[in-house]
Amino acid sequence: MTLTAKGRKALEAARPLWARAQDRVLRELGTTAWADAQRRLAHLLGVAVKKRRRIRGQSRVRPRRARRESL
Repeated sequence: MTLTAKGRKALEAARPLWARAQDRVLRELGTTAWADAQRRLAHLLGVAVKKRRRIRGQSRVRPRRARRESL
């Protein structure tokens, strides 16, 4: 995968903005709170991925079980 010239320019412009945003978050939250937030978000992502895998593994339409009639 490679970036186009336009993509490289956009990335160069975005990097310092991203660095400033990260610095501001760390200043306002503190490193401990930020680490806790990252841990919680990683956990939520893991839960969502597992749930999605389970849903995708199931067939979309489940066949109905035949009813047994009592004689």
